[in-house]
Parts: sequence; C-alpha cells; structure tokens
Amino acid sequence: MAILNCTLLNFAHVGILYPIFEKYSNDFEYTTNGIFRRIVSPDCPKCGHRMNHNGYNEHCKKGLGSVKIGRYLCPICKEPLEESRSCWEQLKTDFFSVLENIYQRLWIQNVSYDGISAVMELIFPRGRDTIHNDFTDSVESAYIPPIEDIQIIHYDEQHPKMGITRKFSPDITGRCYR
Repeated sequence: MAILNCTLLNFAHVGILYPIFEKYSNDFEYTTNGIFRRIVSPDCPKCGHRMNHNGYNEHCKKGLGSVKIGRYLCPICKEPLEESRSCWEQLKTDFFSVLENIYQRLWIQNVSYDGISAVMELIFPRGRDTIHNDFTDSVESAYIPPIEDIQIIHYDEQHPKMGITRKFSPDITGRCYR
C-alpha cells in the first residue's frame, strides 16, 4: 500500500485515495503536493547509480482531472526516468467503462443519442458522435456466448375474420393443422 502524506487540506480525501493506490507497495508515496512517486529513488537502468527526484510530469484528461507522476534523473549519466502512469490509465478506463454502462442503460430505454448527450452534459460532457462511437465499441467488445441446441418451433395459426372459414396450412412435416 502506498503511503499517503496527509495534511488538513487533503485529509478528507484519504478514503477515496486508499483504494486507488492499494495495489502499490510501501515503496511509493503520494506527497502533500499531489505527486505520486517512489520514496527511495530507483537505480539508473544504464549505470546502476541511484537516481535523484526530478519533479513530476502532469498527465491530464480535460474535464476529468490530472495526476502528477514523479520523474527521476541520474546524476552520473543524466538518464531521465518516469514512474509508470498505469494507475492513471486504469482510473480513466474505469470511469469511461461506467459511462459506457450508462449509455447502454439509456439506449435500452429508447433514449436517442441526442438525449443521452443532454443527460451526459450533467455528468461529463460528451457529444452524440462520441457517445455513438463509445456505445458501438462497448457492444462490439461484449462477450456473447455461443448458441447450442437450437430448437425451431413452427407456429402457424391463421385467425379468420367473422364469417370466413378457417384455412388449413401444412407445417414442415407436411401435416395439415387447423
């Protein structure tokens, strides 16, 4: 579990941050400045010397948020290195998969893409074309189990109007039914 450096300003958000960083070991920290990095800098992949903390790179998604990922610099060979941003990519993937579920639920209720777009303006603004593309991609990626033991039931019954006699129609086997 990563260490979260808390201040009075971010203490209320500790419950939200713990599940995000729980898959990381105790070698990582989330600083009071909002930087996610290793506590002890890693060794340089080229020369093996311990690297220095060298600020951060900010990765953001418009309208969603941003994250500061720590970077390092080797004092000997000047090789730069950045922490993996997989936690940020996973958060974005989780968020957009929830949006895709919302699209599907609204589509099942016969809401148009324009209607879904109007609802999404309240949550996370998305255009109807983006919603259509995301919805199509989510449907294409859905797992549909193979169909086994198909049984065809032939149901052919004619309902005559008043005063008309019922006609007989043959089924697949050639027998006539009323």
